[in-house]
Amino acid sequence: LGLTYCACASASSLCNACFGSTAPGTTGRKRSALLLSAAVAVSLFFQYSLAPSIVNKTGWWKVYSSIPGMGKRVYAAWLDGCDGYADTPDLLRQCVQNTGVYRPTAVAALFYSVMAVASGTRPSLNREAWPAKYGTYFLLVLASAFLYNGPLFDGIFLFVARIGAMAFIVIQQVILIDMAYNWNESWVEKADECDRLDWGSGKPWLRLIVASCVALYGCAFAGIGLLYHYFSGCAENNAVITLTLIGIIAITAVQLSGTEGSLLTSAVLSTYAVYLAYSTVSKNPSAVCNPQLGNSDPWGIAIGLGLTAISLAWTGFSWTAEGRLNR
Repeated sequence: LGLTYCACASASSLCNACFGSTAPGTTGRKRSALLLSAAVAVSLFFQYSLAPSIVNKTGWWKVYSSIPGMGKRVYAAWLDGCDGYADTPDLLRQCVQNTGVYRPTAVAALFYSVMAVASGTRPSLNREAWPAKYGTYFLLVLASAFLYNGPLFDGIFLFVARIGAMAFIVIQQVILIDMAYNWNESWVEKADECDRLDWGSGKPWLRLIVASCVALYGCAFAGIGLLYHYFSGCAENNAVITLTLIGIIAITAVQLSGTEGSLLTSAVLSTYAVYLAYSTVSKNPSAVCNPQLGNSDPWGIAIGLGLTAISLAWTGFSWTAEGRLNR
């Protein structure tokens, strides 16, 4: 008991040191962002480690099968709805991997929905009882492994997740705009500070801003060129790519025409728009329009996870978010 108490006290102290205290006037957004990061990590584990082992009845599946009756239960639950791919092992494994992702993300969606309602009635709950919240989440994730896919995961949750994904894209753009403006203001302030000490010494910071804009715009237009090269030929793909190009030119023109515009912000959004265009055309179900159909997309997954991680980190640790949430 003494060792357990010391371990818990040390973990609590470390958590407070890294993520701030839970005193009145603070928020639980850093711990919330950490829990969401853990949900992403568990989703990847379920997709790329647990799901294949269940399909092949090896590895982690043996842990479940060691409990009487649990092996068959887990196997039947995870393959529920994927029976139509029984004759094609690759598609069967991919189907089960997808359903593996639904479990921790569905639990996370339920958890945050309940937390939103609870915090609305009692705001202090947003910063309180996080050890219990973490424990509750992971216990629910463990229990979800024994639930069948339909209709909860591949029916109800999948529909809700598609709507939530559209909302997240909008929110992520707002986060990127906030990041880009703060990035631009930070380097401009550094340039001004250097100029106050020695006139002209702040030019390197301004050159860095210009260089960053050139690099980001270069990536954006190079990406547009690659999209036209590999994904053109279909009316829907051409429309997506062309609208993206027009949007890049339009937002740049709007920024340059304003008195408080930030070209760096436009450059960041332009690059992000090209990524969204790639995500759209690479998911085209027509083999004629999509040369990547049926292949894995590690770059797309890596970029998506990277953007999500950056968004979570900015939301959890930025001072601008702190100011807005504590108003």
